Amino acid sequence: MQSKVLVIDDDDVNHDIVSSMLGQHYDITPALGGKQGLELLSQGEYDAILLDVVMPEVNGYEVCEQLRNQLNCRTPVLFVSAKSSTEDILQGFRAGGDDYITKPFDADELKFRIDRLMSLNDEIASLKESCQNAEEVTLTAINSCSELGVALEFIEKSYQCKTMTALANEVISSSKQLGLEVSTQIGILNSFKNYSSSELVNPLENELLTRARSSKTVINIDKRSFFNSERCSLLVKNMPCDDSEKYGRFNDILALIVRGADARLSSLETNIKMMQQRNKGIKELSEIAQKDLSNIEQTHKAYTQSIQDLIEDLLFEIEAASLGFGLSQQQEAELLSLLSKSRERVLEVNEHTEDMTAVFGDFFYKLDTLVED
Repeated sequence: MQSKVLVIDDDDVNHDIVSSMLGQHYDITPALGGKQGLELLSQGEYDAILLDVVMPEVNGYEVCEQLRNQLNCRTPVLFVSAKSSTEDILQGFRAGGDDYITKPFDADELKFRIDRLMSLNDEIASLKESCQNAEEVTLTAINSCSELGVALEFIEKSYQCKTMTALANEVISSSKQLGLEVSTQIGILNSFKNYSSSELVNPLENELLTRARSSKTVINIDKRSFFNSERCSLLVKNMPCDDSEKYGRFNDILALIVRGADARLSSLETNIKMMQQRNKGIKELSEIAQKDLSNIEQTHKAYTQSIQDLIEDLLFEIEAASLGFGLSQQQEAELLSLLSKSRERVLEVNEHTEDMTAVFGDFFYKLDTLVED
């Protein structure tokens, strides 16, 4: 297909000359004067423009300025003129021209100039397209880095979460940064709870989250997508279906967030199991200690009772035998007083022992309460 060349000149003879020189190489369209040339340019597109400088009403420089500024036309312009001064050529470039050829010229030179302009124009268009593509790739890369940053920030913050609620809030917060409305179901030790970015999770969403979680895969249904793991299921309600690249990126980012949440939940679960095991050991040790203390207490009571019985018998026997000892009444009273004081000291020791038993009992009660909490 021949390239289209618009020739703007107010002289028919010049049109005939150009047509005879270039007609076999290009599709030539003549325009008599600047006004007709501007009209044709407003109606269609051309690959190159040959523009005379000296024309009535609107000269070539004015035509070029209007097509550049008003029509926003970027078609290469080759000025054709008998005016050859440096100022004339500079004025052509200031008006927006791309080349300038002075009369007389031959067909080969004119064709070379036109071909060169069209080639340069194609290269410029290609560069513009490459630049636009590069900008799009750069923008995509920037967006991807930003979105990946959301996931990495979530993983960092997730290990500061000590509860399921704190972790669920981080999942929702990260999703909101991506402009997404979500509901999530997370759990530890087979105990799951629902959380949402906007409202309570309705029964249907709860059922879908529960069912989806068992699949441990990504499920896409139009704008709704489920991202699942063993301990976490995320329902996204407004996936960007109209942007395939963004949709793909979000699939990767959200899957990463869910895997990160699952890893943190697994860590919390392990910690809870370790605490439960530790508490179990403490509780068993407490029960053993209580039994040992109870045995000690019973043995001590038995010994104490035996000592009390012995003292009571001793007092009775001494009191009965004192009549034959030849002791005075004062001596008998002093002896009985000494024995009574000894008996009282034994009873005091027993009372202190009972107080210590009570203290230990209170300690074990508090220990059991702490383990259960």
